[in-house]
Amino acid sequence: MPTATIGSTKAKDSAAQHHDWFLFGAPLLAAIVLLGLETTDIDRTMARWFFDPASGVFPLRYNIFLETVLHQWTKYVVVLIACLAIAGFMLSFIIAPLNPQRRLLLFLALSLTLAPAAVSGLKLISNKHCPWDVEEFGGFLPYTRLLEPTPPGLRPGNCFPAGHASTGFVVMAFYFAGRARRRPLLARAGLATGLAAGMALGLGRMLQGAHFLSHTLWTAVVCWTVMALLYAAILRPRQKQAG
Repeated sequence: MPTATIGSTKAKDSAAQHHDWFLFGAPLLAAIVLLGLETTDIDRTMARWFFDPASGVFPLRYNIFLETVLHQWTKYVVVLIACLAIAGFMLSFIIAPLNPQRRLLLFLALSLTLAPAAVSGLKLISNKHCPWDVEEFGGFLPYTRLLEPTPPGLRPGNCFPAGHASTGFVVMAFYFAGRARRRPLLARAGLATGLAAGMALGLGRMLQGAHFLSHTLWTAVVCWTVMALLYAAILRPRQKQAG
């Protein structure tokens, strides 16, 4: 094998290993940081910014823009994109020009459905309560941290992680699409847009008293992890065997 070819192969292998670390090391590091933040009071501190102690409510809880536009309409947009990806994948079996995009369409269809589904599944088994349920913020239940059990006799909160924020974070799927197609601009745009959209939707729900900051940040970790696993299984370039 020529020296230049060997050097090129080693460079590609090194880049692949670096990206693998980013794929799975980044969410692991983020999870460690978030577990550390559970020892602080950042969730309640930020919730106090949006809570009016005089009236005992979150003033923006029923805000029309936050509830209708950010909470409802954005969900429909992502559902539409997911439906288009699913339709494109199915049509790739009968429309020849779509054949080369089949794996990409499959990845997008699964990412846009399974990442939010994973977040929703975690909510079903979660003990964490929403801010508006907590005594300090006009509710009737004591505040508990992530790994603390629900006090006896109290119902689980089912409010963790932040389900609606996943609607924005799933846009990070286009980061992986850009990586697979060797289009770094698309990858960066997908990552930046997904993070910005997820945080914006999460902030909207925080303003309403529906979630704490950590709920939104954990949603980003869950969505990224699901999509990274799908990327590794469907889109990541397969290394050729030497020899």
